[in-house]
Amino acid sequence: METKELLEKAKAAKSAEELRAIAKENEVDLTEEEAAAYFSQLHKSGELSDEELDAVAGGGCHVKDGRLIVSEGYSCDGWACAACGKTNRGRDGHGCRTRYSPIHIHCPSCKYRTYEKGLWLCNNPINIK
Repeated sequence: METKELLEKAKAAKSAEELRAIAKENEVDLTEEEAAAYFSQLHKSGELSDEELDAVAGGGCHVKDGRLIVSEGYSCDGWACAACGKTNRGRDGHGCRTRYSPIHIHCPSCKYRTYEKGLWLCNNPINIK
């Protein structure tokens, strides 16, 4: 099934369970939590919350427990390499010889980033509200 067609079918789902079944039919594995998160994103009202507006304006959204929701390109002063823990953010990157490129000193290579309930979250204390 084409991506556009699959997205339209997902938008037409009446529940997270139905969305999960559609995903399974198309060989996409979704947990119950992921399906619920995607379903809520697909069925939002047209208005943005204050937190969503902050994120659009260059800030970031926080989940109920205060952790920052981050994207692939998010970068902050509290970054620490997932492989070695180094935090040097100099012009030449962090300098460790790992599978992470020294240029990637943002969220995908940070030890504080985790994936939970369909969201990438920052667990660094400096980013918790």
